[in-house]
Amino acid sequence: MLTTDLVHVRRRGDRLIVVPIAEAERPRARELAATALALVRAHVGLPRGALLEAWNQVAITPAENRLARALFKLALDACEFEESAGLDPVELRREIFTSAAAARAWGHDFDRAAVLADIAQARGADIDTIEEALYSDLPTAHVLRKADLPSPDGLLARHELASHQAVLLRAVKVRAHVFSANAGGYRALFRKLKFHRLLHAITELDRGAGYAIDLDGPMSLFEQTTKYGLSLALALPAIMACDAWEVRADLRWGKDRRPLRCHLRGGRESLPSDNAGLPDEVAALLADLRQQESPWQVSPSEAILALPGLGVCVPDLEFVHRDSGQRVFLEVLGFWSRAAVWKRVEMAEAGLPFPVVFAVSKHLRVSEEILPADAPAALYVYARTMNARAVFERVEAVAGRLVPAVE
Repeated sequence: MLTTDLVHVRRRGDRLIVVPIAEAERPRARELAATALALVRAHVGLPRGALLEAWNQVAITPAENRLARALFKLALDACEFEESAGLDPVELRREIFTSAAAARAWGHDFDRAAVLADIAQARGADIDTIEEALYSDLPTAHVLRKADLPSPDGLLARHELASHQAVLLRAVKVRAHVFSANAGGYRALFRKLKFHRLLHAITELDRGAGYAIDLDGPMSLFEQTTKYGLSLALALPAIMACDAWEVRADLRWGKDRRPLRCHLRGGRESLPSDNAGLPDEVAALLADLRQQESPWQVSPSEAILALPGLGVCVPDLEFVHRDSGQRVFLEVLGFWSRAAVWKRVEMAEAGLPFPVVFAVSKHLRVSEEILPADAPAALYVYARTMNARAVFERVEAVAGRLVPAVE
């Protein structure tokens, strides 16, 4: 991920434009990318400090400094560093400092070389080994163990994506329009949004034009801004994997948090997206449900449930009765927002054509009683974790209220 100081942007009025690498600059950019990747490969097994020193020796002009630093940062992001195994540096420093304090207490001069020699002898090591281990817990001493590196062109593609992601870290609100030629593309995207616990509202557009997705940006939240912003940035590849996509973001940019707008758009050729899994709490619930004796078969849901004029429900799990074939859906709202819960209540009161259980954290301060007993939906308010038996009870309750009409 890039920081904002490594992103090349330009202001035009109230618009913020991410400046792409110009075609004339691409040969030099590819050369810088290849240099960064070659240095990383050459320093596998060596300390981070040696790699940083080697990069500082690369001839870089002031005009290309930002791009070069950004490419090197992305190359470092693909690296795995770890402390050298062996002697504990904290314990070594404690021994040296204790010896120094004892020497001064007795009025003697502190002889560092002699102390290191004594410690080396006691530990059965040579002095050079002691010297290397003394500060091996510092980041510059961490050893590069392996690096999953792309090609130079692949690194440039990562730079383009990371530049857009860095902008979204400063977003107040984001609206995306997406189009996919098949429903699987939409499901993968919606599941990704849930996986990252992003606050979102999905609206189906007219005449099969796709979906509009409204997301709160990290700058609009008062808590966990950094974590939420990272989740929003990580969801961008899933948006870019659609056949056609457009993102409009309201930003707070710079130290003065100036209000600006940013507009991104593209097609499937931008970047592929990995298949999103289930959020941890939903995956844990699914495992618990499958261990219970029940007439219901449970699986991750592939459905997109739209109620015209009111919005879209994207269930997490689907329950199919083994005898009757009846289906009930579960959507986990978790810690989303009270507004999201009331939206689901509105959809239920309008007459959902499918039975759904909405699972909501008690921290949102809503009651299960807000839905009437004859509604085609039920609320399940849970404390810390969802209980499999409690979920099955709600599934059984709503199953008797409506015969599902979802294909």
